[in-house]
Amino acid sequence: MSEVDRDLCRKAAAECVELARATTDSERKRILLARAQEWLKLAYAKQDELDRVLSDFNADQMNVTNEGRGSVQRQQVQQQQFKIKPDEDG
Repeated sequence: MSEVDRDLCRKAAAECVELARATTDSERKRILLARAQEWLKLAYAKQDELDRVLSDFNADQMNVTNEGRGSVQRQQVQQQQFKIKPDEDG
């Protein structure tokens, strides 16, 4: 990971901490501080450790267990259709 990327991770962690300080919602504060910790892990991780942390983070975001099984939340896609009205001149 480049030093620029590491710096971005540290900045993201600092932003999460600032947002956690600003909120009075204890659950939101807990989530933001956990995210800050994850950003810092990324910022200071070695490359092989970074790959593992990213993999764990992505699995957590997708609700996938370590065995690769788990429930993935799916949301139905809706498509909006419309008719083009002909010009009154044409």
